[in-house]
Amino acid sequence: MTSIFADTPKYPGQRGDHARVTVSPLGDVLIRAVDIVAEEAVTIAMTPDQARALCAAIRDAADVAEGGAA
Repeated sequence: MTSIFADTPKYPGQRGDHARVTVSPLGDVLIRAVDIVAEEAVTIAMTPDQARALCAAIRDAADVAEGGAA
């Protein structure tokens, strides 16, 4: 894992996967997701507005998963 993510919180998934979020020196929001089973990782760079939109979509999906409406 690159050093930029070294001290960031790790958000564990249900199957051993995890994600980390940080900010790049250029001001991008970086999201790194690691698939433990496939031994693959991907880092997505987003603008702050894109990251906020993704966050809202994740919240909506979580509400639907718990039986609510989006």
